[in-house]
Amino acid sequence: MALSPQVPPAGSKPSPVTEVITPETGPSLRRIRKLRVVVVDSPEPKEHNRVHSFAQDEVRIGSGSDADVPLADGAVSREHVAIRLLPDGFLLTDLGSTNGTFVGDVRVREVVVSSETLVSIGKTALRLIPLVETVEHEVSPRASFGRMLGASAAMRETFALLERVAASDLTVLIEGETGTGKELAAEGLHEASARAGELVAVNCGAIPRELLESELMGHEKGAFTGAVRERKGAFLAADKGTLFLDEVGELPLDMQAKLLRALERHEVKPVGSDKSFSVDVRVVAATNKNLAKEVKAGRFRQDLYYRLAVVTVKIPPLRTRLEDLRLLCDGVWEELARRKKASGLPPPARLDQTAMSMLMRYDFPGNVRELRNIVERWAVLGTTAPPGETAPLAPASTASPDAAQAAADPFGALLELPYHEAKDALNERFERAFTEAALARSGGNVSKAAREAGIDRRHLQRMMARFGLRAKEG
Repeated sequence: MALSPQVPPAGSKPSPVTEVITPETGPSLRRIRKLRVVVVDSPEPKEHNRVHSFAQDEVRIGSGSDADVPLADGAVSREHVAIRLLPDGFLLTDLGSTNGTFVGDVRVREVVVSSETLVSIGKTALRLIPLVETVEHEVSPRASFGRMLGASAAMRETFALLERVAASDLTVLIEGETGTGKELAAEGLHEASARAGELVAVNCGAIPRELLESELMGHEKGAFTGAVRERKGAFLAADKGTLFLDEVGELPLDMQAKLLRALERHEVKPVGSDKSFSVDVRVVAATNKNLAKEVKAGRFRQDLYYRLAVVTVKIPPLRTRLEDLRLLCDGVWEELARRKKASGLPPPARLDQTAMSMLMRYDFPGNVRELRNIVERWAVLGTTAPPGETAPLAPASTASPDAAQAAADPFGALLELPYHEAKDALNERFERAFTEAALARSGGNVSKAAREAGIDRRHLQRMMARFGLRAKEG
């Protein structure tokens, strides 16, 4: 067993940049070193000597089913350890586990592993083996794809794959944690394609189960109670275009079968109709779940998974590409500056080095979406609260000029912005106002608010978390 002497200072976050090779001819390549994880000892006999091999930026180990190395050990936390790729080794980080992470007899929080190392977590012993073997992936020369930004090797690898499949009609499955920008990837794929139709987005996790088929396939007038008029449905609306199925992992099994039938036959039958309609639709699906594991657990159809995952694109979490922070912050600042200018106001102050240092020490569980919220909050209130902590909202009497103008004229300033920025800003205002109103009507009862609003309870909870709203206590 050996440890690298390179122990990072407390609070620092080494940048997980891997080697990028630019040959004289051909595309630039990203070289990624492989890591092998062997379960040496476990309270579960069938886990003994199980080998896991990876060539990726981060490996997560824990008792949760979504871990890269899931362990059947009650003494292991759901998210126990993260191992991140560095240019000179692998950074082993304890994720605030209950029982700790040990190298030998020493409990560690962060340490860089450069050679074979024995690690103990809970009642399980793991051998980490950094391999000489590497894998190579093409990287894009560009630092953006559509509205996605990223100069890191991890993001440019993602961009290269998106660029290659954009012009095709291949079905794409986009995997990534909440807030990584999966919807922006779908938007970029559609805009870079040659498809003449529209991009139609359906959030499968936000629609009540009983309305999903109607939302996707359409319905005839009178097909069910409340069907007062004919509805075309998302497939027909996306004809000659792209259908984006967000949170596809939330679809119930019966709806998965109907979706598979539509994809295989290239036709849909509206609810209450005897007639089927042919459709020419490219499907892009997204999920924050590991669908391969959902298939093994029996929660997702294997045949549908293979139909969706013709090409799988993984969006890396922000914590593995912190070198992109400045670029992302500048992008948000430029949007805010354009909004201010459209309202006749001066631009916000740029984040200083102190603010950037705070961000570099944060793990961003909400990824790029959370970063955007932090930057927008700091632009108005200053760095009054660290990342991950919610600053108190300004009282109504001190509302910003932006808010006052928006109340007087909700569209005027927005109409001077680029289309996507204006649409996102207006949608953000609407979703917050809608969520607050729904909770006010229900007296803070989340289940009642979701039911009366006609949306899934989990979707309402996600919007509440996004805007820092809380349910009524007691």
